[in-house]
Amino acid sequence: MKKNDYYPIFNTMVLLLASTYGHAACNPNITLTAPNSRYELLNSGSEVKDKQTGLVWQRCSLSQIWDGASCTGSASQMNWPNALQTAANLGSGWRVPNIKELDSLVELACYGPSINKAIFPNVPNSRYWSSSPDLQDGYDAWSVNFNDGRVDRESGDFFVRLVRNGQ
Repeated sequence: MKKNDYYPIFNTMVLLLASTYGHAACNPNITLTAPNSRYELLNSGSEVKDKQTGLVWQRCSLSQIWDGASCTGSASQMNWPNALQTAANLGSGWRVPNIKELDSLVELACYGPSINKAIFPNVPNSRYWSSSPDLQDGYDAWSVNFNDGRVDRESGDFFVRLVRNGQ
């Protein structure tokens, strides 16, 4: 089964947990797909190396700042062309991840957000852009919704997390 094949079952189970406990969390009966041990903190904790993929991620969403303990400030939302241009302007190899790279951050055992909150703190429960265009119409691009881990074709203003290839 692929990840998205679990979505209807997982979503129903998490909603039941959320209604029982008043908030969504990680299901202790599902093995974590993105445990802390999968990551290595770099550059005083502001960057994260995924030991499984070899990619280096900015720990905070675009416009947030790593203060040594957490991501502070408000993450900015932007349209897809602006997200791509902003990443290009930063240089140093930073780029908007493709959809497979971005989807690799989804924690299947968690919901609201569906990402490792210890490694990526203060993640808005919303969509994040990938660099992968929708080849059907050329106007939308693929995104990951870190509230529930869904992958969709979208247009609009979304958040951005940058990545670069590992050294």
